[in-house]
Amino acid sequence: MKLRNLSELLGQEPAVRLFRRALKTGRLAQAYLLVGPEGTGKESSIWALLREIFCTRGEGCGECRPCRKLDQEIHPDVLCLRPQAGRGSISIAQIREAEEFLRFRPLEAPLRAVVIPEAERLSPEAANALLKSLEEPPVYAHFFLTAISAENLLPTIVSRTQVVRFRPLPPDLIRKILEDRLGFEPEQAHSLALLAEGSPGRALSLSEKGLLEDLNRLITVARHEDPSLKFRAAEALARKKNDLPELLDLVRLWLWYSYLHARRIQEFPGLFPEPAPAERIWSLLDLVERLRQGLERYVNPELTLLVLILEFAPAFSEP
Repeated sequence: MKLRNLSELLGQEPAVRLFRRALKTGRLAQAYLLVGPEGTGKESSIWALLREIFCTRGEGCGECRPCRKLDQEIHPDVLCLRPQAGRGSISIAQIREAEEFLRFRPLEAPLRAVVIPEAERLSPEAANALLKSLEEPPVYAHFFLTAISAENLLPTIVSRTQVVRFRPLPPDLIRKILEDRLGFEPEQAHSLALLAEGSPGRALSLSEKGLLEDLNRLITVARHEDPSLKFRAAEALARKKNDLPELLDLVRLWLWYSYLHARRIQEFPGLFPEPAPAERIWSLLDLVERLRQGLERYVNPELTLLVLILEFAPAFSEP
């Protein structure tokens, strides 16, 4: 979810005030570390800040040439280091690329920026190389790192950055963002906001990846008596193996809301399948956790889904 400028960053007022003060006084830190839950606007705020700095109108208009280049991540004065495809980590070669990038002064902008989303995915060698770059950067160089928690990074890296904390957003604010900015229908926005766990990005991911539809399909076939449907569903869902950890997390959330609903503590989201049987919730939660751990040990995704469906089936059978 792209932001044109910092004014569009909702629910993170302390972070906005910090960046605004730095821009007003001309004292932008040479390294920032933005920490907080995934999907709460950390990376979006970095690009919004850079738009305000680079924009020819000074406001992050989204229309001038520098803003358009930032939108496409092709600005010559910004280098973004993301985990490499197939490796899952940021390599030392990428840090060496950043070192070379910072040898040269800005071409078009007032500064040169190195953006490192998911900095906790720096390889050990890359983290140590980055530390050296942070110790004595050129005056025109600025680093922007994001992480879910500062504890996942080298303490020496954290000590050389200004930490900016992002917080989970309340459901009402997430619902407003989904309705007003992204055009979701009120009922859908309301349910997604309940499931977002404070993260607008998570709400958007649930919708875009069709995970709620996958959850409903999984529970439907678990209730069905036809074994062939169970096997076909496991095979089909396994094709989205990269999304399987999120699907298991959604199953866990469905079970937890089923428990809260049974205790009449919390509203049950309308986009969920009907609640799980109260007497089986804890054993099913334990199963989901075991399967999640199995995925981390590279257990076959299709087998994981089949076990989940077959183990869930007795919970829905008639007594």
